Amino acid sequence: MKRVFTIIIAAVLALAMLTACGAKNVDLKKVLDDINSKYDLSTLTAVDNVENLKRYYTIPPEDVKQFAAEFTKAASEGYTEVILIEAVDADAAGRIKTQLDSRLRSQLSDAKSYNAEQVSMIEACSPKDNGNFVWLVISDKQADINADIEKALK
Repeated sequence: MKRVFTIIIAAVLALAMLTACGAKNVDLKKVLDDINSKYDLSTLTAVDNVENLKRYYTIPPEDVKQFAAEFTKAASEGYTEVILIEAVDADAAGRIKTQLDSRLRSQLSDAKSYNAEQVSMIEACSPKDNGNFVWLVISDKQADINADIEKALK
């Protein structure tokens, strides 16, 4: 009986260790710094705290484990933004993706009024996800930036 119990405990511990090793541990601020360097996005304004994340993206702070975000402040300067979020769980990731889609639609609406030449670029963008990671890239280089983000999250 003791031996069976010991084997069961060992199996549970081994499974727990394997599961823990599979968790992604990605520093989103570093990912964004790398993107800034590679694509020369140094003129963007950083979203530096969860209160501003809620203000600009209407994302509740309790849904966010970590984030990194930067955007162009003035429509006259174009529409470039990169927002990377790790949600606390899958439900939160779904809510965040919905909010990022709302942000994208809002930027598209603004562009139609203030910066029509960027409309097609914004229309080509969409929120992406990978597990609990959710992101939105609005940029003329969005395909390349999205590929780099996907690679960083693997």
